[in-house]
Amino acid sequence: MSHVSTTELVEQLKQGEANYVEVLSEESMSVELAHYPNPEPKHPHKEDELYFIISGSGMAAVGDETYAIEEGDVVYVEQGVEHDFFDIEDEITALIVFTGSQDSVLGRNP
Repeated sequence: MSHVSTTELVEQLKQGEANYVEVLSEESMSVELAHYPNPEPKHPHKEDELYFIISGSGMAAVGDETYAIEEGDVVYVEQGVEHDFFDIEDEITALIVFTGSQDSVLGRNP
């Protein structure tokens, strides 16, 4: 079992230079916490992704679909689908779960 404090992770993000913090990296999944202060185009990943919006609001584009997002929303992105956050009204903080751990937002392989 693993336990991680979201409050501590958010503090790490605020104090660090990167917009991403690794939470968990296992063979079956990887989890990261990320800030999206500015529009940030995303590129397709090799695995499915699940974004849980902890705070903030804006818009999300997933493939040809566009959604307004806010705290508490969940955004699912199927592997290989282009996606991004834009028109960010309040800085978005999201917990991101990747199935498998082949590719992460941090750009590292396990």
